[in-house]
Amino acid sequence: MDELLQEFISETQETLEALAGEVIAWEADPDDRDRLDAIFRFFHTVKGSCGFLNLPRFERLSHAAEDVLSEIRAGKRTADPATVSAVLGIMDRIAELAEAVAIGAALPQENDDYLINALTAKEEEEGPAAPADSVTAPVAVARTSAGQAAPRTIRLPLSLIDQLMNGVSDMVLARNELSRKLRERTGDPELESAFERLSTCVADMRDAISKTRMQRVDRLFTAIPRMVRDLGRDLGKRIDLTLEGGDVEMDREMVEMVVDPLTHIVRNSIDHGIETPERRIALGKPDTGKLKLEARQSGNQIVIEVSDDGQGIDTARLVDKAVAAGRLTAEAAARMSEAEKLDLIFHPGLSTANQVTAISGRGVGMDVVRANVERIGGVIALDNRPGRGVTIMLRVPLTLTIIPGLIVRAGGLHFAIPRAAVVEILHDNNETLQISEVGGAKIATIRAVRHSMIDLEDVLGMEKPAQIGPRAIMVVRSATGVPFAMGVSAVDNHEELVIRPASPLVMATGVYAGMTLPDNGKPMLLLDAAGLANAARLPNIVDDRAALLAHEAEDAQSRVEMISALRFEELTGERRLLKLSLIERVEDIDAHLFGRSGGRGFVRMDGRLVPVANDHHGFAGDKVAALRLRDGSREACYPVAAVLDIVDMPAVPDMVAMHGLLSGVAVIDGEHLEVINPFALFAALPHEPILEKDRGRCLLADGEDGWTREILAPLLRQAGHEVVLGLPVDAAVDPRDIVLFSGTDATQAADMLASDMLGCRVVHLRATPRPSGPQDGSIYRYDQDALMAAVSGSRASGKA
Repeated sequence: MDELLQEFISETQETLEALAGEVIAWEADPDDRDRLDAIFRFFHTVKGSCGFLNLPRFERLSHAAEDVLSEIRAGKRTADPATVSAVLGIMDRIAELAEAVAIGAALPQENDDYLINALTAKEEEEGPAAPADSVTAPVAVARTSAGQAAPRTIRLPLSLIDQLMNGVSDMVLARNELSRKLRERTGDPELESAFERLSTCVADMRDAISKTRMQRVDRLFTAIPRMVRDLGRDLGKRIDLTLEGGDVEMDREMVEMVVDPLTHIVRNSIDHGIETPERRIALGKPDTGKLKLEARQSGNQIVIEVSDDGQGIDTARLVDKAVAAGRLTAEAAARMSEAEKLDLIFHPGLSTANQVTAISGRGVGMDVVRANVERIGGVIALDNRPGRGVTIMLRVPLTLTIIPGLIVRAGGLHFAIPRAAVVEILHDNNETLQISEVGGAKIATIRAVRHSMIDLEDVLGMEKPAQIGPRAIMVVRSATGVPFAMGVSAVDNHEELVIRPASPLVMATGVYAGMTLPDNGKPMLLLDAAGLANAARLPNIVDDRAALLAHEAEDAQSRVEMISALRFEELTGERRLLKLSLIERVEDIDAHLFGRSGGRGFVRMDGRLVPVANDHHGFAGDKVAALRLRDGSREACYPVAAVLDIVDMPAVPDMVAMHGLLSGVAVIDGEHLEVINPFALFAALPHEPILEKDRGRCLLADGEDGWTREILAPLLRQAGHEVVLGLPVDAAVDPRDIVLFSGTDATQAADMLASDMLGCRVVHLRATPRPSGPQDGSIYRYDQDALMAAVSGSRASGKA
């Protein structure tokens, strides 16, 4: 019985979570019979199971809801807002009871009769329908229909999934150790083959078990429609909600970590952002506000955007409240940029609300949201449009179990740090870096931007070892969004790291986020960027000195010349930048127009041959995206996999590294992109014009011969030669042509032709493998290599 009860409770909780959004969508479209049937089936199933499991309160509540929904299905009642609210209330009460049963607590003793009476009240007793402006607008939710068949599933304890994942991680480490030992010994092909099969099986098993941890982002969205409806009704606002990207998957731990920040952001958008219908009409906006949640995968990150068309964030009010609270001086506020003012929203104790309400106004929220997002290696960004709305973007890792990380060396030991926390890496002998000490504190100035600097050994209480080479300086993001510089002995490697919790004593130090097991099998501690900043007591509030530094940085940035560039993806997969002024246009070119001549790739464009800058000439598809480049006099074609967008980049790359066609690396939107060097690109082009090789015809003298017509001719055509069966009647043979004889009396005919048609190459093909004598210069007709060499060779006259 206990197993049946637990199964019933689990199914009820899962179904309730999914149905909350369906009820809201059904309210917006009462004629949607599929959603109504799904809601009815839920209550019918609960009622049927409760009698057997002896749960009378469940049975009574579900029976009342089933009766009302049955009347709606029969057309005797309508799905008005009051009825929908009552159905939601019944669902909430069933959820409370299910939670109590699940944890073995006493069932709450609330009055169920109140909910049942509100549900079963007749329409005429409920009074007139609510006015249109007090009802929330329809909720547009991107989800599958309720009538679609659900996939077959099986429930497993999460602890078992975690145990399997840990076991596979240990197996991967053991495989890596075995691989190193095999490389140290003499190669055994059979042993290596068996090890490769084992590696493939382990990799497949790891991928499969990793997928068991993945959940659809749709789970994040399930509670949003209900919350938007309830808050909209409480605040008297009409809201049109749109959810997109629910089919994107991410780690279940990450889903749980993002739920609370996302919920707070949505509540802020409704309370602070979207105006009341009256206010929106006065501003010339539609009376219904728009709220959109969109999720998408970008590489190994999940991007979640929350956007509204409300009033945006009033940065002036934020500054006034920061000054009034003593967190900012008036002089510092006067020097702040708009981005810095907007960043104040993430500082505790500041809120744009005029008064404290049950929803917001206490200044506690966005600071916690940012801390929670950055704790899991994510980033939060704002796009504020005063009067037109705001977009909040969350970038979080796809999984917390396996993250990309950097291996650093400090104090003779190795540590790991999440790659997402590192903005830039330099060496202390870099010309763009200056390190100075001011009042006992280190300051790192990178390209005229000043950063607080720490040495990892000093923070961890380790001795800094002497070293011959330069130290590595890492620019690291802190919890407040202000980056700082951290010195380490070296950055040794980057790996996909398996993250595991560290011991409580280690975690209590506040500078570690866990432990990891790299490929060498030696445990390493994972550094916490926020913990390091706190341990070093770096500035984490906006004061006059920080504003002054930011002001200096802004002046320095304003002197950086920016140019427009095209961001594109190479055919080999790299994402790069090219100066936009060099690109004449972007077009799709037929793949068959590309070729190769004299060791150089070319493309036929507008009746002429144009060199291909990256030397690609063979493509899988029929069309190729290409950039047409011009330096003023010369023209080139640059085939690419995809054109992405146009961005602004520094005229001098952030990291100059001349190598081949590359001039360095620029950081655009947090992405490190290689920059194409136009000087090297055009310098590598051929100076002389490309001449396409003009080949003559292959004249098959014995055109009536079956072997010549059925075997030789198709072979030559497949090799790209023009084939003519028989000799021209007027014997007009071009000197570039090749005449091939394959008959039994071909020797005499070939000699005659060679004497009469000067300058035309003659090839004699014999039927036997062996030549007739030392003077026989013919070619065995089934010797394909010799045949093709003779046909493709020089056009000198004579007999082959």
